[in-house]
Amino acid sequence: MPKVDLPEREVTLTPEQRATETRTAESLEEELRLARPSLRDWLDLRLGWYGFVRKNLDEPMPPGVGWWQTLGNLLLTLLAFQFITGFALAMFYSASPETAYSSVKYITESVPGGNFVRGLHVWGSTLIVVAVVCHTLRVFFWGSYKKPRELTWLVGVFIFQVILAFSFTGYLLPWDQKAYWATVVGTRIAATVPFVGDQLLHLVRGGPEVGSLTLTRFYAFHVMALPAALLGLMGLHLYLVRRHHIAGPVVPRKGKPVPFYPDQLFKDAVVQLVGVGLLIYLALAYKPALEAIANPTQVEFAPRPEWYFLGLYELLKIMPSGWEVLATVVIPTGVSLGMVFLPWLDRSESRHPARRQWIIVTGIGIILMIGLLTLKGLLETPPPHHANQPIATTGATKPGPASPSAD
Repeated sequence: MPKVDLPEREVTLTPEQRATETRTAESLEEELRLARPSLRDWLDLRLGWYGFVRKNLDEPMPPGVGWWQTLGNLLLTLLAFQFITGFALAMFYSASPETAYSSVKYITESVPGGNFVRGLHVWGSTLIVVAVVCHTLRVFFWGSYKKPRELTWLVGVFIFQVILAFSFTGYLLPWDQKAYWATVVGTRIAATVPFVGDQLLHLVRGGPEVGSLTLTRFYAFHVMALPAALLGLMGLHLYLVRRHHIAGPVVPRKGKPVPFYPDQLFKDAVVQLVGVGLLIYLALAYKPALEAIANPTQVEFAPRPEWYFLGLYELLKIMPSGWEVLATVVIPTGVSLGMVFLPWLDRSESRHPARRQWIIVTGIGIILMIGLLTLKGLLETPPPHHANQPIATTGATKPGPASPSAD
């Protein structure tokens, strides 16, 4: 074999010197990279975003986690759409009885893409309610509110209430007949609270009747107070979910935890694409209606709330005279407090539904009651309006026996 002459410097270096020289070269390269970083390195050095993303992508998921665990991210995506479309609508909306209706009509008929954006916002509110109800039911039946996730559930319940408040305050903003009279009846619920009912009614409405101050207050809550509350609660909820991780199936499955990426991320992406696709389809195919401008003197118009408030509306209708407070205060407050204290009411150590019988039976009973009352409201055929059939707008605490839809 021919002899190969090595460079003189290479021959004279010991192994220890070669290793030292290699480390020195690497450190110089690292210093150069830090001195003149790429955009990715520059952002990562200041934000730590790459490590944050990798940590979340590598989050271990219990065996058996699948499609049901995608509802939270779907809800987050739909809420993002609501914030974006709500901001776009607010750029053209004017919150006063003299201009609210005309501004919504201008958005609907004159602004390029305005009716589509309004459709995304209107249908988005419906899909958000569906998503948050399904997500809540999944957590309830899987017992995912148990230790150590009690606070995660509690914050989720508050988010649920804020979302319903969004729907109620946003309903009045178009200032058409349907919105006005539904708000008249809805705010009358405050008057049924014992001892302080009249004061609450004035506080909500800004006066004895639904008017300019009512619209201003509802708009202020809808675009300022409620978004701030929702963002704070969502941030806390996400932190708690990341801290305690997602609960696995009710019956633990064998196997090792798998990273969030790629399997669960793929499922999340599919569900979000389907949800956003359905939202766009509804906004295009079923454009939101705008009825006649609100007319407080046209008392023959019968109010009708949105479908997610129909259960309470129908419950109020079937209550005997003098018992309205049971439907407006006692039952809703009892259900809300039951949700708040559920992790402490359910003392069973097991998450399996068969070992939480009284909790599951009670929950199913409440769900069936709300579902049947809502279905009754949806299927009830409204009678025609007659000019000589006025409805009570100020003195009554419950709707009449027949309440035709404003749709």
